[in-house]
Amino acid sequence: MVQHNQEDSQTGHTIFEEFTTVVTLKEQMHVTDPVWQDFLQHLRVSQVQECHIAMLRTLVLTNPKCVEMDFSSPPWNNASLVTPCHGVCQIWNNVALHKHGQEAQSIVLECQAEDTIKGQPLTLCERYAALLRQQGADSRQCKQDLPDVIHVTCGMKVMVMQNVETDLDTTNGACGTIVNIWLNPNELPISTVQPLIQLKYMPVCILVKLERTRAT
Repeated sequence: MVQHNQEDSQTGHTIFEEFTTVVTLKEQMHVTDPVWQDFLQHLRVSQVQECHIAMLRTLVLTNPKCVEMDFSSPPWNNASLVTPCHGVCQIWNNVALHKHGQEAQSIVLECQAEDTIKGQPLTLCERYAALLRQQGADSRQCKQDLPDVIHVTCGMKVMVMQNVETDLDTTNGACGTIVNIWLNPNELPISTVQPLIQLKYMPVCILVKLERTRAT
């Protein structure tokens, strides 16, 4: 065990010696608010003051001293929810999607998952085995599973959860917008009256415009 650690240390030291340039970041570029900058500067060196705590408490919505905010107007109407609860995230996304569909008068498309093995539909035994696996999975596995039903519409905000194109400067957490959806040619004509349409076939392509990418 000690020998293994020594080998790792030597390898790590060799890799470290390959770096010839060191960049020291001294200026906060992402945050422009002076109050928040002052808080982050003190937080960085573990010197948070009472005034900073009071400032943070004014951001709690249940605090009577919280500044009133109109969540129906910018920038709050485009705010993102940060939550460790998977169920809250799903509910938030569904509500935001249907609200966008109503405001933009955009049709929401419901897509059912198609489970296949090597391109072939699952047999009855395979479906039963998949169901048993889903029932026996823990909460972490359930979060990684793809949903059985998804709702999509043009103008919908999306986020990259598993990046496979690092060369295009797309990372996990990158945001984008659905700009077009190509339906299967065998799909029945879409009614513009109904706000929610259940698709019979999976869409051929969903075109997403990312906020930042190297793709041309």
